[in-house]
Amino acid sequence: MTQLTDEHFELHTKNKAEQYERQKIKFLEDRIKVLETAIASHAKILARFQMTEGEYDRGENNHE
Repeated sequence: MTQLTDEHFELHTKNKAEQYERQKIKFLEDRIKVLETAIASHAKILARFQMTEGEYDRGENNHE
C-alpha cells in the first residue's frame, strides 16, 4: 500500500487550492457574462427611450 507522505498531503492541498481558485474564476466569469447581457439590454432600452424622447421634443407623437 502506498504510504502517505508530507509531499502527498502538500500536493493534495495545492491541488485543492488550485481547484478552488479555478472555481472562483469560473463563477466570476459567469457573473461578468450576466452583467454584460444586462448592460446590453439596458443600452437598448435607453436608446429606444432617447429616440422617443426626441420625437416628443419635436412635437411628434403627442397624444393630448
